[in-house]
Amino acid sequence: MNRLENKVALISGSTKGIGRTSAELFASEGARVVVCGRDEEEGRSVAASINESFPGRAAFCRLDVTSRESWEKAIAFAVETFGELNILINNAGTSYREDLSQITDATWDQTIATNQTGVFYGMQLGIAAIAKNGKPGAIVSTASVDGIVGDSEFFAYCATKAAVQAMTRCAALYCGEKGYDIRVNAVAPGYILTPMAEEDARQNGQTIEDYCREFASHHPIGRMGKPVEIAEAYLYLASDASSFTTGTTLVTDGGYTIK
Repeated sequence: MNRLENKVALISGSTKGIGRTSAELFASEGARVVVCGRDEEEGRSVAASINESFPGRAAFCRLDVTSRESWEKAIAFAVETFGELNILINNAGTSYREDLSQITDATWDQTIATNQTGVFYGMQLGIAAIAKNGKPGAIVSTASVDGIVGDSEFFAYCATKAAVQAMTRCAALYCGEKGYDIRVNAVAPGYILTPMAEEDARQNGQTIEDYCREFASHHPIGRMGKPVEIAEAYLYLASDASSFTTGTTLVTDGGYTIK
């Protein structure tokens, strides 16, 4: 349907999982997409795969979201490669299964750097780049149900995801006060079957099958989510379909938070 025709989107953490699915979906909807991640080989492979189906619509740029310099280079790459930046998706994230007594300074710092500081850099630098166009734009960041209801086993992760919602509200207000036609929103996924879920299962000593059975039971809809279901939420908030929506968190969780 070309819901993102003539738009340029940068998606962090888009070499796998929800991010990769989002890059593929955005390209299919007419966007030119900057695929970003730390794994250069994997990232170039994703971009090449997208270009096979949608020639010229994807390019890879290595991005370490914990580094301001890396963000500056990625955003400059988007502008140099595709002419401008219209959409930025703060999708990259990390998670450690550690409660308050178990979490270390190292894992706390890494979680904050990736999930919160990385989103801050994306918002600050992305809004500045989009504002230069004088065109409508959108920032979408990944929150989580764990930032809404909490989970004692994911202390740092919950802290960062709650912060993303507050940052989203503040950045949306900032754009309005500055007169920028840039909407800032977030998506709060439930538990989604991704490589991150597989790593969580490993940390918990579970097979992925046992993990899926456990977490399916926590969702009233009766199953875990699929990456494309979160990608579609990103797409809605990035597209003109949500032109009167800003400062909100779209909870996409199969009913997880209504219990």
